[in-house]
Amino acid sequence: MGTPSVQNGIERAFKEIALPSAFILLSVIFANNTWGKIVAGVVFLLLTAGMLLLIYQSAKYWTTTYTAGFAFTGIIFLFTVPDIISPLIHPVFDYLGTILVFIFLIFMVKMFAVKWGIMN
Repeated sequence: MGTPSVQNGIERAFKEIALPSAFILLSVIFANNTWGKIVAGVVFLLLTAGMLLLIYQSAKYWTTTYTAGFAFTGIIFLFTVPDIISPLIHPVFDYLGTILVFIFLIFMVKMFAVKWGIMN
């Protein structure tokens, strides 16, 4: 198997973000129907934070090009993919979730910059 490329990073971004997001969506729908928007928001934040933390920890071992593909695809996702969880949770949790993802992407870009030698 060859060295992971930017294309591999883009594909991983789809897999790592889209598939767990489906699980998060189903969990939020269940929590919203069972306990309401506040609990659904907490479930959303906890599951999203867990997913992002696991991705970040594994990204430490990715190649530079792989990290670049993932980070920049994530940024595009953040600004282009419609938010379908918003109606299911309290608005405060929606804003906090967006901030959480944005901070994660900043750390991913920083990791890319460190790997590429732009930053220490």
